[in-house]
Amino acid sequence: MLVTPSKAMVLAAGLGLRMRPLTDHMPKPLVRVAGRPLLDHVLDKLAAAGVTTPSSTCVIWGTQIIEHVASRTLRA
Repeated sequence: MLVTPSKAMVLAAGLGLRMRPLTDHMPKPLVRVAGRPLLDHVLDKLAAAGVTTPSSTCVIWGTQIIEHVASRTLRA
């Protein structure tokens, strides 16, 4: 029996030390890969898998992550 999860947790709380200088002023989840922030890639994949309630850790640069997620449009 296949179960589709409706909730998921995205772990996004690292310091990003190995990604410097990219992470000097932004968190790792907002570093762009293929023209889009890493976090968008993850959230879009979760939405495509049927997740309707994603949540995330955001310890470092949390305000930037919150503002980014609030400004996102849904893509499934």
